[in-house]
Amino acid sequence: MHLFPTFCRRALAAAAACLLLAGCTRPAVLQPESSSQPAQSAAGSSETDSGAALPARFAIAVSEGSYNPYLTANTLTEQAAGLLFEKLVRISPRMELEMRLADSVVSSGLTVTIRLRSGCIFADGTPLTSADVAASLLAAKASAFYAGRLANLTDVQAPDPSTVVLTLAQPDSLFAYLLDLPILKAAETASPQPTPCGRYVYGSGGDTLVKNPRAPFPEAGPETIWLTPVSDYAELVSQLAMGEISFYLAEETASSAVATSERYFRTNTLLFLGVNGSADNPLCATAGGRAALSAALSREDLAGRFASASPAAGALNSLYECVQGRQPLSAEADPDGFASRMAALGYRWDEASARYLDPDGRPAQVSILACGSSADRVYSARLVQQQWEENGIETTLTLADDFGAYLQMVQDRQFELYIGEMKLYNNNDLSPFWTGSAHYGLAVTQQLLDAYSLMRADSAAAPDFERVFAEQMPYIPLLWRGGVTVSNRRTSGVISSVSDLYYSLASLSIAQ
Repeated sequence: MHLFPTFCRRALAAAAACLLLAGCTRPAVLQPESSSQPAQSAAGSSETDSGAALPARFAIAVSEGSYNPYLTANTLTEQAAGLLFEKLVRISPRMELEMRLADSVVSSGLTVTIRLRSGCIFADGTPLTSADVAASLLAAKASAFYAGRLANLTDVQAPDPSTVVLTLAQPDSLFAYLLDLPILKAAETASPQPTPCGRYVYGSGGDTLVKNPRAPFPEAGPETIWLTPVSDYAELVSQLAMGEISFYLAEETASSAVATSERYFRTNTLLFLGVNGSADNPLCATAGGRAALSAALSREDLAGRFASASPAAGALNSLYECVQGRQPLSAEADPDGFASRMAALGYRWDEASARYLDPDGRPAQVSILACGSSADRVYSARLVQQQWEENGIETTLTLADDFGAYLQMVQDRQFELYIGEMKLYNNNDLSPFWTGSAHYGLAVTQQLLDAYSLMRADSAAAPDFERVFAEQMPYIPLLWRGGVTVSNRRTSGVISSVSDLYYSLASLSIAQ
C-alpha cells in the first residue's frame, strides 16, 4: 500500500503483476517494543511534541474532498472508505473471511452468487439492495484502484433485490476474498461524496466523521474522528509530530522520523527466491536441488529478523482456511531432508572443508541476485546466504546498482536465484508466477498448472496443489511481509487488517 500519486502506485503495481520486483521497502528492523505509557480514555487533553496543549482526539489523514474510492487511486480515500461504507465481506487480521453486507458468497464454476443480508440501509434510511451492489462492482471494475483485482469479472446481474450473480472468465473458488469493496448507492457511484452506509458519516463541519446511528454493524469507538487534509507523505509524517494526526499506514519506502509506536498486520505480500530453472547448476535446474535449498532454510529464523513478517510455508498464505495446517513445507529447517536430497544429487559432505562437494570434488554453490538499492532485499539475501553457508553451500551475492538494472538482469535471466517480492491479491492468485511478471526462468510443469487449475476451481484441492508445488519448487517462498501502521505515543488500540486499515476501533485509547 502506498500514499499519494505515489497514491496511484498501488493500483499501478497491481496492474504490473503487483510488482514482484518492487523496489525499495521499509528497513528491516526488529520488532519495536510497546509504548510504556498507559492507555487512557480518549478524553481530556494531550500535548504535541512542542508542548502545545491539544484536545485528546483521534485524527486521521484524508485527501480533502475525496471520499469516493472509485473516482481516485488515492489510498487515503480508500482508507477513509473503510469507515464510511460497508463492504460485502471483509478479511480479519487472521485472514478469515467475514460476511458483512453479504449473507453468503458461493462460487461454482464461472458463477459467483451473492445473497445479501436483509435489513441493511444507508445513513439516510434508504434500503440497500442488489442494484446498489451491482452498480458498485461495475464502478470498481472501471476504477483505477480496483480494476486489477476484478479483471476476471465479466458480468454482473441483479436478478432480485437480495441477489447478485457474477460471471467470471475463469473459475475462482476464492473470489469472495476480492469482494471487500465499498458499497455505494447505485445513483452515486460517480459522486465525490456518496451517502455512507458504514460505521461513520460526514460531520456537519466537513472536518470530522461522526458515528452512524443506522450503521448495519455498529461497534464501540470514538464518537468523532477528526480529519486532517494532507498533500504528500512528508506532510503526513509532520502532522503526526504536530499532533494533528493520530495514526496512519506507513509508506513502504520510509520509516518514521518521529518517536512513535509501530505495529504490523498480516498481508499477502510474499518475499520469495526466484529460481532460474535453466541455469547450469543442479541446485537450481532440478526439483530435488530446489527442494534441498528450501529444506536448508529456517523461515522461522528469517521471519524473526524482521519487524513485520511470518514464515511462508507454502505457495498460499498459511492462514487461509483451505491450507491451514496442511502445507508440506516446514517453517523450520529440515536437516535430514536436506542431507538426503543433497546425497540424491550426488553431493557428499566433506568434513575438512565443511562443504558439500559434487562428484568432481567441487563445492556446491549458488549465487543470489538482489537490488542493491533495497535495504530489505540485501538484508534478506544476506540472511539466506548465511544459512546456506552454515549448511555447506557456498553462496555468493550479486547486487545490481539500481532497480532498473536489477529488473533487466531478471528479465534477461542473468541470475541463478533472485530476491523478489509479490503483492498477491487476496484471492491468492498466483498467475504472475506462471505467465506474468514473476515467470522469468521458473521451471513450471503442466502437472503444476493442472493442480493449480483444480485449486482455482475448488479450494478443497488446495492441499493437493501445495503438495505438487513442494515437490517441484519452481520458486522458493520465504516470508509473508506485513503492513506497518504508525501512531503517536498517546494512541493505541487500533486494529488493522489487509481488508481495512480501521478494521476495529473498539479498543482505541488515547492517553492524556
